[in-house]
Amino acid sequence: MTTDSRQKNTRTDRMDLRHTPTARDFREAHRAHARSTWAGRRRLAVTLALTVAVMAVGIRGGSVTVLSLLMGVAYLFFALVFLPRAQAGRAAAKAAEDGGQRVRIDGTGVRVTTGAEQRRFAWPEISRHLETPRLFLLIGSGRAQPCLVVLPKEGSGDRLRTLLENRLSPARPN
Repeated sequence: MTTDSRQKNTRTDRMDLRHTPTARDFREAHRAHARSTWAGRRRLAVTLALTVAVMAVGIRGGSVTVLSLLMGVAYLFFALVFLPRAQAGRAAAKAAEDGGQRVRIDGTGVRVTTGAEQRRFAWPEISRHLETPRLFLLIGSGRAQPCLVVLPKEGSGDRLRTLLENRLSPARPN
């Protein structure tokens, strides 16, 4: 009888997922991370400050020229639209090339296997989780708080949410 209950607990405390993140997943993760973490908000503030600096280059006699305004808008588009989309596309292509990711969540932490690479994160290395309409993101406990793992909700939403909430606190939504 003890063996049966142990097996049951092991099954409920462990979850295996197989997922190939798409460019859309990476863009959604990037946006959520940028809005919900100090590091993401700092990156946005730096981008806006650099936009102002680029525009300031074209200031002559106290007025903003059309060229400096266009340069600022172009930089803002590049930094906030083009660059994140390009990075998401590259990350999705690499994920597809590696055959997707296999994730095991258990009592010791999270193990992510992609291609020949395997990364392990013990629960103390993960400070919290963030939920978006389609994904769960696991946020690291380091100062920069990088997004460590992108997990799909589809097919695992409620069970995965329960598993994560038992171990981590949710990130504050902004």
